Amino acid sequence: MSMINYLKEKWVAYTFITSSIIFAVTVYKLDKKFTMTQSNATYIAVGLALLFVIFVLIDYTIYNSRVKKFKSYCRNSVLSDEELDAFTYPMDREYGKVVQNIVKEYEKFKVDMRTKSSEELEFITKWIHDIKVPISAMRLILESHDNDLGQKFYRRMDTEIVAIEQCIQRIFYHIKSNTFHNDYKISEVDTKKLIGDALKGYSNFFSYRKINISISDNHYKVLTDGKWSGYIISQILSNAVKHTPVNGYITINTNKKSNETTIQIRNSGKGILSKDISQIFNKGYTSSEDRNGMKATGYGMYLSKKLSDMLGHKLTVESEYGKYAQFNLTFVHHDTIYSVTKM
Repeated sequence: MSMINYLKEKWVAYTFITSSIIFAVTVYKLDKKFTMTQSNATYIAVGLALLFVIFVLIDYTIYNSRVKKFKSYCRNSVLSDEELDAFTYPMDREYGKVVQNIVKEYEKFKVDMRTKSSEELEFITKWIHDIKVPISAMRLILESHDNDLGQKFYRRMDTEIVAIEQCIQRIFYHIKSNTFHNDYKISEVDTKKLIGDALKGYSNFFSYRKINISISDNHYKVLTDGKWSGYIISQILSNAVKHTPVNGYITINTNKKSNETTIQIRNSGKGILSKDISQIFNKGYTSSEDRNGMKATGYGMYLSKKLSDMLGHKLTVESEYGKYAQFNLTFVHHDTIYSVTKM
């Protein structure tokens, strides 16, 4: 504790002491019958001043020690009664009991929240697995009646089913991201496989919207978790498909430079406004301009950025408004990580 804070804490006591001294000096000056030599008065004044300074220093040292001891007590993970009894001053013990009760209530609250969170997580996880059955059934029914349904109706239904699947997938990965450290494995993965797996499920969309897709022949080995990185790429592709106009194009290139390998996914279209570029990965953020009339939650790219950061990758975006938007997923190679994965 600083001296200034100490004086703020003790201002009442020192105000009283100062007032008492001023009162004594005033009485001495006004009472003409009170006789004392000038030298004796000086000695008394100096003595009192010295005693006052000594008192302040001793009291400050004791008070500062009490504050440090109390802080040390509060930093302990377990606040035992033995440590509480170690306090010399009764007020410190009372404060310690208050802190102890707060910690106990907090620990109880954490246990309750963990239990509740675990139950909710178990319910949501079960729901995610259960909902896949009727979705698969819907798709089978839709495909079995393909010839009976109009092409426009079939496309609209297929689009909505895929949207439902993507929403469920997003919920699943969001939940898993909170326990990311328990569910990832870094290994060598071919970028061609990452891209190929992510493209599954989008072939119909390319056909519906007559989108031309071009994929470079370059492919490299990268260190990543295939499942998590695959999800990031699928989200970028989903975003690209949504914002690519009919007869537009999507190009996927893989480049390697020094110790970095980058998958670039570019789509034609209006692109992204310059004022939106810096906010594109913000949670819940959607474009300030409706790019194609489709609704967006602003969560997919936020989650992709979050996961890429967790994996130690880089996810960036660039755009020329009115022409294209491009997302870059960069894998940084570290020899130390590579050595660990080989052990």
